[in-house]
Amino acid sequence: MFRKVTSQNACIAALSMCLASPLFGDESGLKTSIAVDIVGTGAARKKNSPQGRLAVREAEVFFYAPIDPTFDGILGIAAHQEGGVALFEIHEATIGSSKLIPSSRFRFGQYFLGLGKLNSTHRHDWPFISAPRVQREFFGNEGIVDSGFEMSVLPPAPFYLDVTFGVTNGWTFGHSHHEGKKPLTPTHYLRAATFVNLPHDGGLQFGLNYLGRKDAEGVQTTLAGIDATLKWREGRVVPFLLQSEVWFRELKPKEASASQTLGLYLFPQANVFENFDFGVLYGAYRILNLKDVAGRTLVNYDQEITPSLTWKPSEFSTFRSAYSWALTKADGKKISVDNSFFEIQSTFILGAHPAHDF
Repeated sequence: MFRKVTSQNACIAALSMCLASPLFGDESGLKTSIAVDIVGTGAARKKNSPQGRLAVREAEVFFYAPIDPTFDGILGIAAHQEGGVALFEIHEATIGSSKLIPSSRFRFGQYFLGLGKLNSTHRHDWPFISAPRVQREFFGNEGIVDSGFEMSVLPPAPFYLDVTFGVTNGWTFGHSHHEGKKPLTPTHYLRAATFVNLPHDGGLQFGLNYLGRKDAEGVQTTLAGIDATLKWREGRVVPFLLQSEVWFRELKPKEASASQTLGLYLFPQANVFENFDFGVLYGAYRILNLKDVAGRTLVNYDQEITPSLTWKPSEFSTFRSAYSWALTKADGKKISVDNSFFEIQSTFILGAHPAHDF
């Protein structure tokens, strides 16, 4: 009998064949990295959501190597939970080069857009467990993945300046499992970042971001944001980390008034004992032009506070616990304070892990 071959089965079979191949290893220059992200969530009160559950949130396999003396290649395959089922999909599949054009690098294929801090970083490398609301609303729980072309250039400036720009299909926006529709204007984005060395092995990375697109229905999306990362490092220990992003979004339908939203998060974290870090994630979110039925502007905001404790025995394993509390207010009245919950996380990496910029 013949068994029906699904895309998920084919992906698993191809992955197994590659791992079992005698060519897989340092002799070919091919390197692999496997990252597993296990998360458990429980409600602080019985009527809260989500309910208690422990699951593998995501498992990713990366292959990366020089293709030839000029080009490099990356393939990242991820299985993540969708409605309680682990689905395989391609996160990254790119060919690129930093050798072809002086003072520049480029890639084309499918990838996480090089925009902001969280969107360009895989979830298992985030300094906290779950995304703040501004990230969830503007970029989705995982980030914006699309296919297109991206290039970064170091212009001849008197200070360090890294300018990244890109254009992607834009048929969908954020995480999606359907083809979508051809947009009137494809997704296009720009990030200008700089870096400043600070005393005692410290550094500050700062970026300005812009994204625009117009979907098939004529809805214009505009994103503008600032990201900043302040960090001190002593060997493998980070005594202090401060990471933040502020984003503004305008959604302008074809024949309706625009919706404007402002969101931010701030995450300070300090090393408290050997491999233990304590941090607090603060998030705020506000619809700037929310109105009631009488046309009055409603002052509204969401706030979330999530303290977390992280144990990082090495760069290849992380254990984290967190407690999250959120408050929603509109027109000076509390709408919701009953959505507190706790989380635990364990991540580990097998093999060589690609380096991050900062």
